[in-house]
Amino acid sequence: MRVDSVMDIDGFTWRTTYDDAGRVLTEVPVVVDRAIVGGVVYPAYVDDAGYLIVELD
Repeated sequence: MRVDSVMDIDGFTWRTTYDDAGRVLTEVPVVVDRAIVGGVVYPAYVDDAGYLIVELD
């Protein structure tokens, strides 16, 4: 799943891109707290391997 952007723990929104392995990249290192997909905000985090995990439930 590709997300439009992510939010950090302070509520700031960051545009996302992805590396060749599919790991999420942001403009600066941030602690991801939420992901925005199609205008909807979901809880999210980046796992130890650098992959974005979005909780769609």
